[in-house]
Amino acid sequence: MADTLNLPHAGARFNFGASAKGRAVDLRISRLIEAGIHNAIVNAGGDLKAIGQRPDRAWRVGIRSPRGANQTSMLASLEVADGEAVFTSGDYERYFEFEGRRYHHIIDPHTGYPASGAQSATVIDRSAEHADAAATALFIAGAVDAAKIMQSMQIKDWLLVDSQGAIHASASMKARLHGLNENGLADSQDNREP
Repeated sequence: MADTLNLPHAGARFNFGASAKGRAVDLRISRLIEAGIHNAIVNAGGDLKAIGQRPDRAWRVGIRSPRGANQTSMLASLEVADGEAVFTSGDYERYFEFEGRRYHHIIDPHTGYPASGAQSATVIDRSAEHADAAATALFIAGAVDAAKIMQSMQIKDWLLVDSQGAIHASASMKARLHGLNENGLADSQDNREP
């Protein structure tokens, strides 16, 4: 059958965790629009897409601090425009520590081990599915390749907290952030807008 895929190795399996949640959010937004709903946010575990706005202003959402004291510690907030999706990949939800090292679920395909260059990566895009995949790619890329990877994926708004806690962001993302201490932004070429 044309829509069937067979894996040649016993025990091999696919994991669509890098984009399936985004696809589901896009589908739910489409259904809301079809039902005549024009102002809503679909939130899937902190990753979201917005349509319309609140009655008095644009939607405002928080970006979680990856090393905050609790799940409500915010790094910054930003306003989300109609049709935008905000997705974050991080090492702080699903992980364990062993002998002083953090092991999480985002695997670097070059090493086969958890990616080690970032604590969290946030992107904004019109497609939730694309934003979901791009946040994972940005997390794996780390600060060194962040701008290059985001440019190749045509992502204009991105923010990365590297493994040392320094914040790297595109110029357009920096302009959108509220409540972020400017001293927290890394002074590097990664701050250039792609």
